[in-house]
Amino acid sequence: MDNWKTHDEMDAIAIFSVASRFPGSKNVNEFWQNLRDGVESISLSEQEEIKL
Repeated sequence: MDNWKTHDEMDAIAIFSVASRFPGSKNVNEFWQNLRDGVESISLSEQEEIKL
């Protein structure tokens, strides 16, 4: 007995999205390029600059 439904019998869908921030980069490709090239992306902030 086959438990897999055919395409026409499926009634569920899945939608997902990924959102991220990449330090020192405009997008994920630039982020990976920076990692590969050894670019330091960490920056330190003064306490006054941190807004909650």
